[in-house]
Amino acid sequence: MDYEDIRKDINEDVPIENTEAADMTGEMYECEESIEYEVQADENEVKPAFYREVIEKKPKKWGKTAIALALAIGLAFGSAFGFIADNILDDMNGKNIVYASEGAKYNYTIDKTVSPVVPIAKKVSPSIVAIKIKKNVRDFFGDSYLSEGTGSGIIINAQGHIVTNNHVVDGSNDIIVVLKDGKELPAKIVGKDAQTDLAVIKVEEKNLPYAELGDSSTLEVGELAVAIGSPMGTDYAGSVTAGIISGLDRKIFVGDKNMTLIQTDAAINPGNSGGALVNSEGKVVGINTLKLIESKVEGMGFAIPINEAKPIIQQLIENKKVARPYLGIQGSTVDAQTAKQYNVPQGILVRGVVQGSGAEKAGLRIGDIITKIDDKKVDTIEQLIEIIRGHKVGDVLKVEAYGELNRYKTIQVKLTESSD
Repeated sequence: MDYEDIRKDINEDVPIENTEAADMTGEMYECEESIEYEVQADENEVKPAFYREVIEKKPKKWGKTAIALALAIGLAFGSAFGFIADNILDDMNGKNIVYASEGAKYNYTIDKTVSPVVPIAKKVSPSIVAIKIKKNVRDFFGDSYLSEGTGSGIIINAQGHIVTNNHVVDGSNDIIVVLKDGKELPAKIVGKDAQTDLAVIKVEEKNLPYAELGDSSTLEVGELAVAIGSPMGTDYAGSVTAGIISGLDRKIFVGDKNMTLIQTDAAINPGNSGGALVNSEGKVVGINTLKLIESKVEGMGFAIPINEAKPIIQQLIENKKVARPYLGIQGSTVDAQTAKQYNVPQGILVRGVVQGSGAEKAGLRIGDIITKIDDKKVDTIEQLIEIIRGHKVGDVLKVEAYGELNRYKTIQVKLTESSD
C-alpha cells in the first residue's frame, strides 16, 4: 500500500487508526456549559480501606488505683499552682490571658500569629464581584423557560472592565454584577472567547477598585494560593479559601477543548468560576474555571494562568474578539503504525482544504501529508496546533508535505484569520 492507497481510503471514508478531527487550526471547539466535569469510577474497583489513628489501650489490673492516685496528686498540685498563678504570675508582663471560668484562672500565653491570608483577602476582595445571569433555555420537550445562574468576576481596571469565564455569561440575556458592598450594577458583554473560556464584561461605574495582575510563569509548586469568589450563589459572595499550588501546566480536556491549567487544592466550588486565584503578594495569577469531581478525589481545582489570559483579555477589550490564525485544513495524525501500513511518512494527513485559505492558495491538497513546519519535524496534529498558536495572522510558514508521485514539496503558507 502507498500514497495512492491512503488517498483512496480518504475518498471512500475508510477510517484510519489513531486519527483526530480538527478544524482549520487542527481542532474544533464549542462552549462547555458546565463548570465541572465528572470522572466515573470503575464499579469493580476495590475501595480503599480507612483506618483509625487513635489506638485504644486498656488499663492493667492496678490501673484504677494508679489513676486515683494520679488524680489526687494532680488536684493538690493544681491547687498549689493556682495559688502561685494568682499571687505571683499576675505581676509579670504577660498578655493574652484566657480565663476558663470565674472560679479558677488558668494562664496560657497565646502566640497569636496573623494568617498571611488576611492581608491578601483585604487587598483583593474589593475587586472580586459576584455575577448573576439570566438566560432563555429550552428543555427536552422544546419548551422555553428562564434560567438563572451565578458566577464570579475580577475587576481589572478603573473603567469597569471585568474578566470572567465565557461559560458564566455565554447566552445570557441579563447580567448583574454585585460589588463587595452589595451594590448591584447592570453589565454588558464586551467580548468573549469560547476556545479559552474567557470573557470581558463592563459596568458603567468609574473608579472601581481593581486587582493587580501577577506573573503566572514564576509560580512554583507548593507556594500559597488563595481563591476568592462566590461559591453557591451571592449569599456566599467574597468567600476566601486557601491552599497551595498543586501543579503547573496540567493538560485538561473539557468537552472537546484541551486546556493548560494551574492545579490548586484551594477549594473551588460552583459559582467560583471567573474568580481569582491569588499568590502571596496579593496578585492574581489565575482565573478559576473548574474542579475535578469524583468520589475518591478531593481538592483538585484548576485555573487559567493569567499570562495566557492577558493577551486574550486585551484583544477582547480592543477588538471584541480574538484574532486567531489558522492554516486552512482539516487533518489527522498518521502514526507510526499507519505510516508503515501505507508506506508513507509520519505526519499530518490533509483530509480537507478550506476554499480561499492560505493552504489552498499555497497548493496543499487532500491526501498530502505535512511532515515539517519551518524545517522542524511534526508528527501529530497536536504539534501542528501548538505551532500555529505561536504565530499571528499574516505570518508565513514554510511547509514540507509528502504528496503525489511519492515526492516531497516545500511551499509557503500564509496564515489567515479564523472565522470562528
